Amino acid sequence: MQPNATAFPIDPGIGGTTTDANTWLDAQSETVRRVTRIDARGRLVQEPVVEDGAWVDPAARLIGGMIIGAGCYVGPYAVIRLDEKPTPEPLIIGSGSNVQDCAVIHSTTQRIGGRVIVAHQAIVHGAVVEDDVTIYIQAVVDGGGAIIGRGAFLHQGCYVGKGVRIPAGRYVEPGRKILTQAEADALGPVPEALLHVREHVLESNDAHVRRYLSLRA
Repeated sequence: MQPNATAFPIDPGIGGTTTDANTWLDAQSETVRRVTRIDARGRLVQEPVVEDGAWVDPAARLIGGMIIGAGCYVGPYAVIRLDEKPTPEPLIIGSGSNVQDCAVIHSTTQRIGGRVIVAHQAIVHGAVVEDDVTIYIQAVVDGGGAIIGRGAFLHQGCYVGKGVRIPAGRYVEPGRKILTQAEADALGPVPEALLHVREHVLESNDAHVRRYLSLRA
């Protein structure tokens, strides 16, 4: 486990013996088993797993059960904190995604897809984020079952309310608040110019990963 990663205990409601913990763990999915172990006190704890080819800055903070996919970049002072998950399944961050400086992923967030951008100071507080989404600087996704559809672009400082589903490929303008499903369904497509911005950001962060990993060689 990385020095900036913290294991977090879970309570699946089983008996308190090591045998009970082993029996429970043996019955779980492969992804749960990857992030879960029994500690020296006999407790079930979950901890971050960072796959080969990903880079997590030493100043970032990872807490609880998650799998950070190959090619991901997690920037300085980003916080990914999974201490309120309702199930033992880990958060999975798909390959090629980036969580930039001071961004926060918290609460019941279940999945961050591949090639997702969570930009500086953005907050994802309990949501499903599908592939190819951009959550730009200081944008907020406020959970409660929110789903951000594939290829959506949430621009700077916007807000997506609890339980709202942003359809695939839709655009939320800077500073706008989307509080109802009707508002989300009426959103227009992502402007072509922003698709080019997005590709540039992905290329830059991919280069960061390669350069930082080269320092370990």
